[in-house]
Amino acid sequence: MEDIFYNILWIDDEHETLSGTKGRAKRNGINLIPFKSLNGGMSELERNYPFYDGVLLDAKFFENEDDVMGSEDTYNVHRAKELLLQLKKKFEVFVLTGQAEAYEDKTFKKAFTKVYKKGSDEEIDRLFADIKKAAATQEDTQLRQAYKRVFEVCTDNYLGKDAAISLLEAIKNANDEGTAKSKDNFLRLRKLLELLFEKLNQIGIVPDGIFHSKGWFNPTSDFLTGKSGEYTIKESVIHPSVSFILRQLKEITQDAEHNVDEKLRLKTDDFIIANGTSYLYKSALSQLCDVLIWFKTFIDNYRDVEANKSLHIRSVAAYNEIFTGTIEQDAKGNYYCGEYLLNYNYVKNNYKISDKIEVLEVADNSNSGTKAFYGKYAVKFKKVDN
Repeated sequence: MEDIFYNILWIDDEHETLSGTKGRAKRNGINLIPFKSLNGGMSELERNYPFYDGVLLDAKFFENEDDVMGSEDTYNVHRAKELLLQLKKKFEVFVLTGQAEAYEDKTFKKAFTKVYKKGSDEEIDRLFADIKKAAATQEDTQLRQAYKRVFEVCTDNYLGKDAAISLLEAIKNANDEGTAKSKDNFLRLRKLLELLFEKLNQIGIVPDGIFHSKGWFNPTSDFLTGKSGEYTIKESVIHPSVSFILRQLKEITQDAEHNVDEKLRLKTDDFIIANGTSYLYKSALSQLCDVLIWFKTFIDNYRDVEANKSLHIRSVAAYNEIFTGTIEQDAKGNYYCGEYLLNYNYVKNNYKISDKIEVLEVADNSNSGTKAFYGKYAVKFKKVDN
C-alpha cells in the first residue's frame, strides 16, 4: 500500500454508502474527501483549492448538503464545472457515475471527457490511474511531494488544513526569483509561526498568561526560547537548535513587518533591495521547514495538556520576595518556606526546622488554584549559611 498523497475533492450524494470505493482509493494512494452537494463541495474548494490535486464528481448530486433524496440533478454537475473554471487553479474533472443516461450519453461525454462507470473494477482502476497521472502534473502537488514531511503538519492534529495554503504560497515565492526578493514574503512565514504558537498554547506548552498577553507574538517566542522574564520552560523540552532558529525567525519576520523600534530594526527591506538577492528569504523558509518537521514529532510526544502545563518554570526574578527563607513546620507536620509547601520526605531526610534556604526555581502550578507546590521539581532550593 502506497502513502496517501493525492487529495481529491469528491462530490457524490451517496458517498456514505461507498466505503469500498474510498478504501480502494486509499490503497491506490488517493484520499477522497467527500461532499454530498454542489454548494458543500465547491465552498470547500474555493477556500482551500491549493490543498486539492483533483476533482471527482457524480453525474447527479444535491445542490445543498441537507437536500433530500430525489432532489439530485444533473444540472449541478454542469454548474460545478462552471464554478471550477472560475478558480485560480485549474483541475481536470473526472466523473464516476452509475447513471446510464450520463455514462452512455454522447452530449454528456462532450461536456465531460473523463467519465467512468460505477461498479466496474476495470473502469475504477482506469479512473484512479488517470487521476494520479493528471494530479502529478499540478504544481501544488509537485511541491507537496518535494516538501512532503513539512506538509504533514497541515492537518487538524497539527497546524490545520488552512496552513497548507500559506505554506504553498511561501514555497512558490521562494521558487520565483522576482517575488522572492519582496520583504512581504516574510509576513507569510510569520503567519505560519503564529499558527505554530497557537497550537502550542492549545496543548498547554505556552501558558495562557503569555499567549493572551498584549503583543503576544514576542512574549510567546521569548518563552519558547528561554528569554522570557517571568516564565520559562524546562530546558529539555525545546531543542536548543529550535530555540536558536525561532529567535532568528522572530527577529526577521518582525522586522519585515516594521513592528520593532526603528533603532533596532534589521532593515530587511533595504538589504533585499540593495543586495538584489532572494537568499535571505530562502534561508528563513528553510529554517521554518526544519522547525515544522520538528514540530510534528514534538506534538506527537506532548499530547497530555495537563502534563504540559507542569513544564512551565517561573524564574527566580518573579520571586524576589522568597529568594531566601527558613524551613517551618505546621501543626499537621507539613514543611513550608514562606507560603510555599516543600516536599515532605526530601526535607525530613535532608533538613531540619529553621534551616535557612535559598529558593532557586518554582514550577508554575497556577491552574491548581493554590500557591502550594508539590512534586520533585516544584520547588528547587539549597541551604545557605545562617
